[in-house]
Amino acid sequence: MREIALILFGLIGLSLVFFSRGILIFLTLLCLTCTQLWYKNLSIIALNFRWIFFALFFLYVFGDIFLGRTVRKIKSFDFLAIIFIVYAFFSSAYSSHPIITIERATTILALYISVFWIIWKYAYTKGPEKIASIMLQFATLIFIASFLMIFIGPHRGFSNGRFNGIFWNPNGLGIMCAIYLPFSLWRYLETKKRSALFLFVLILLALILSGARGSMNATAVSLGYFIYVHSKKYRPLVLFSSVSFILILIWTIEIFTKKFFMAYIRAENIPVLGGRLYIWPVALELIAEKPIFGYGFGTEEYLFILKKHTMMGFQVYLTHNSYLGMTLQLGILGFILLFVPLFILLFKELFSRQTNETVPPLRYALRATLIAGLICAFYESWIYSVGNAQAFPYWITVMLLVYYRYQEKSALEST
Repeated sequence: MREIALILFGLIGLSLVFFSRGILIFLTLLCLTCTQLWYKNLSIIALNFRWIFFALFFLYVFGDIFLGRTVRKIKSFDFLAIIFIVYAFFSSAYSSHPIITIERATTILALYISVFWIIWKYAYTKGPEKIASIMLQFATLIFIASFLMIFIGPHRGFSNGRFNGIFWNPNGLGIMCAIYLPFSLWRYLETKKRSALFLFVLILLALILSGARGSMNATAVSLGYFIYVHSKKYRPLVLFSSVSFILILIWTIEIFTKKFFMAYIRAENIPVLGGRLYIWPVALELIAEKPIFGYGFGTEEYLFILKKHTMMGFQVYLTHNSYLGMTLQLGILGFILLFVPLFILLFKELFSRQTNETVPPLRYALRATLIAGLICAFYESWIYSVGNAQAFPYWITVMLLVYYRYQEKSALEST
């Protein structure tokens, strides 16, 4: 039955893809999101079906190369990406689960080709704003479906008092909110449409109801940055209003809703970061055993089982920290290859000498999402996991920032 469903969906997907690469991007986002649904059977189908979409991206790349339709040459970041991918494949030689390592490395290769070649070309031909619009169309579908779960879903959209919508984990929903909120705010400020404001409010409400503390921290920083840099003319007013709002909010919570607020933020486990401070020392012990090369790409969720570590009576599967998780898998070398370029990109973007008049407003939103993702990576293991709903749109964001930088460089060289 599953094979039949895959064939049918594959044929539908193929027929749609031939009309537009934008549809391919939309369907890939949808498929990867389905891997994290409450419905296990649909999640399993989506995990297998994603390979069809990645295969289509591969075909597009080879077709462009064969027909001479590529729009860019190999750049410095391509060499870094290729080194990381080759290293990930090589780690299967010493991995405790070599088949898993090869599979996860293949997904990283698929991500790189899909995002940095095919979607890059789509940005070149249609513009980054078109890709942002596709992502927001997808977000509209996902967040409306999530709130409909309250009324029609078997789980009513909540898990242990926290809103998770169509997702099985409210923290996963929280990361989705952190990624898409800057885009939705950008769209509203640019268009002033009620539909854009509705989506922004919908995503913000989902974030608040999810109770994902790490994502809320990330969103506060990223949206704060976006609003500040986007409103050059009104920066003093924005700063004054923000500080006043925070002070009034703290006063209101302290006087009227302190008990409710402490329950909402789950204050009892904040000192241990929701149990993470029990996990991280164990992860550091494992890293100390193989600090340079790690245990093999994709083995993070199996290492704690192998070492028979438990936390407060429960089996531990992930480090819940992308920085530790990557160091655990590919050692210090893998950490450097993956995260140092991201922080360099962020540093260059934040300290760019461009004026507000020369920076597209979307670029500010992309920077905000980059910030949000790097903060969320401190709380969850997700940024290198291509099979989840969050990594694909996040790396599209990274690609678009790199795209802007290279387009800017090309414009300067041509003058």
